[in-house]
Amino acid sequence: MFKIIKRVEMAGGTVIENRIEAPLIAAKAKPGQFVILKADETGERIPLTISDIDPEEGTITVIYMVVGKSTELFKTLQEGDGYQDVIGPLGKPTHVEKLGTVICVGGGTGVAVLFPITRAFKEAGNRVISIIGARNKDLLILEDKMKAASDELHVCTDDGSYGRKGFVTEALKEILQKDAIDLVVAIGPVPMMKFVSAMTKDFNVKTL
Repeated sequence: MFKIIKRVEMAGGTVIENRIEAPLIAAKAKPGQFVILKADETGERIPLTISDIDPEEGTITVIYMVVGKSTELFKTLQEGDGYQDVIGPLGKPTHVEKLGTVICVGGGTGVAVLFPITRAFKEAGNRVISIIGARNKDLLILEDKMKAASDELHVCTDDGSYGRKGFVTEALKEILQKDAIDLVVAIGPVPMMKFVSAMTKDFNVKTL
């Protein structure tokens, strides 16, 4: 059993953070990799990107949105409970190097995936500008962690209930117009990533 040692409900209980005891995975995991979790013998196998890694503590953190039967089952697991299976780390880690100035753009629960990548670019010696967004204030996640991992943080909400009113692409355009940017990393809903990619193409900025 892979024990849940910390559980946090976010976004009004629709998003759950689990810190899980998994020392072998924590020792090898890199930003951008994922694990496959199964709650119990009859549960479905669900892939989730690792949102934080603590090799010393021997833990990994995953964040998921409750959207169906399997994630509803995950939500019933409390601190002290555990997943039957956690397999990983899987997938190709995000390539991180010192480039200069990097913009990290996250939307919704994509911020959970973006956080360890943002921190890794900062630790590699880059100047990191982050932009995170959500439909409203209640759906924003990991603002404090993203602020700590960035040199500059911009927060956007579609309805203007917190931070800047508007989409992350609007804040991105303003920065691209005034700064020389070496890389943009964008993770979030597909339409958001599509519009970010179209915009950075106009500015000839490499985008992941």
